[in-house]
Amino acid sequence: MIYITGDTHGDITRLKQFKAIFPKYRDHLLVCGDFGFVWDGSEREKKRLKKLEKLDCNILFVEGTHDNLDLLSDYPLEEYCGGSVRRIAQNVFWMQRGELFTIENVTVFAMGGGESSDADEREEGINWWRGELPSAAEIEAAKRTLEQVKNSVDLVITHHSPRLELGLIDAQRQTINALGAFLGAMAKTVRYRHWYFGMDHMDKAVSPRMTAVFEKVLRFDPQK
Repeated sequence: MIYITGDTHGDITRLKQFKAIFPKYRDHLLVCGDFGFVWDGSEREKKRLKKLEKLDCNILFVEGTHDNLDLLSDYPLEEYCGGSVRRIAQNVFWMQRGELFTIENVTVFAMGGGESSDADEREEGINWWRGELPSAAEIEAAKRTLEQVKNSVDLVITHHSPRLELGLIDAQRQTINALGAFLGAMAKTVRYRHWYFGMDHMDKAVSPRMTAVFEKVLRFDPQK
């Protein structure tokens, strides 16, 4: 089974409630950014990661704007389900930007990154990282990945919301950046069964095939 949830922000109580959900260890929980369990490298944080290893699922996340990119990048690169990840704990993986995974026979395109609306109030290297937005090279690599599968995937997992004319997200909250432009173009050119994103901290089906997710845990049914 594949499950999806939104920003966890390092809150262990959010994840404890999931223990009763997953029927078997090889289930997968996909987190749409702001994972937050790698933030300061403290002993307390390390203990929280150990607690995540007790969950009966594999956790894969994309990064948002509340993840320590410096610490995350220190973890080893490896391959998981056909895509590049960094293993954070025994069952916790950071999905790299623009990578494609085949999880339980479901193709998943992952694109992390976002733009902090309060960047001017943060301190670089402490609670803000210059690389929070994907580079032009990363976006081009993501495009090539999608082209290799003829722009067709089952799931899209992002933190940043696509820039769409759906009228369901407050236009005043949207910022103009290359990532938003790329995701907006993706929404028009890529065939996908469902797209989940976490940036807006709300649980709402914004279209039949696109969902903003936050605190809910949603199950993706590959039969639908």
